[in-house]
Amino acid sequence: MSQPLVSVVVVTYQHARCIAQCLDGILMQKTAFPVEILVGEDESTDGTREICARYAAEHPDRIRLFLRSRKDVIQILGRPTGRANFMHLLSEANGKYIALCEGDDFWTDPQKLQKQVDFLEAHPDFELCFHRVLARSRIQGRPDRLLPDKVTKEEFTTEDLIGPYFMHTSSLVFRRFEPSEFPDWFKTTMSGDIPLLFLLSLRGKFKLIDGVMSVWRQHNESVSAHHLGYDRVRGMIHMYELLNAHTNFRYNDLFRSAFILELGQLPEMAELKELRHQVMPFSKKIRYFVRNRFSWLRSFKTS
Repeated sequence: MSQPLVSVVVVTYQHARCIAQCLDGILMQKTAFPVEILVGEDESTDGTREICARYAAEHPDRIRLFLRSRKDVIQILGRPTGRANFMHLLSEANGKYIALCEGDDFWTDPQKLQKQVDFLEAHPDFELCFHRVLARSRIQGRPDRLLPDKVTKEEFTTEDLIGPYFMHTSSLVFRRFEPSEFPDWFKTTMSGDIPLLFLLSLRGKFKLIDGVMSVWRQHNESVSAHHLGYDRVRGMIHMYELLNAHTNFRYNDLFRSAFILELGQLPEMAELKELRHQVMPFSKKIRYFVRNRFSWLRSFKTS
């Protein structure tokens, strides 16, 4: 293969039902430049590894397969993640640009990569471009939706990223980011997507381009929504603290507002009571919010 302009990073684990569609969506891309596909298979037990091996054998000039061990998985908040897999694939990438598609998502437009790379080549002041995604829910009672659905602008900076998440990884194409550029704390955050986007935004602007060009499959989790909600807020607290410190508190007010928004999603008094002792020290307003919300819930429960 000649030097690729784009490296497509595919992290996959237990995706036997989806990985073929994911790889087909990448292989169907029509581009005027070389593309390499890096697949990191995290030692699945459901047949994902065998499917990836078959695709790599059928497309040796396009797919580079990395067979990984569960021993190397990074645990965050007691849960296994694909963080080590992702960082290793980035270190192996040769492209000027990086595109992402996890093994349970897929691309739907054969011109996706060409459109996004054309934009970035013509606009060196932009670090990343993305598009709308169809979020296809497998959770009973939850309809499909577009992401982002309420965004009214097309250009974004760091300030826009501090708050509700509105981009999906399957839509991203960005300029090469070396693993050595990741801070040590990147291996400790519950979300990898949000810190990655935040770090990229410090290098340049983001652009939303026209079209819905991929599908994000949303699955039921094995844990209860109640437990997941608490762990999510706890993880967001940790992440916001790290991102705020990383920028020397330049965006302190925005992080404070985002943090309060996250805390407001916890309805249970016991959960707020525990988080009250984990609130980061940079904001008295946040501690005041937690105390007041806890007091209100306590009076509501006993009324």
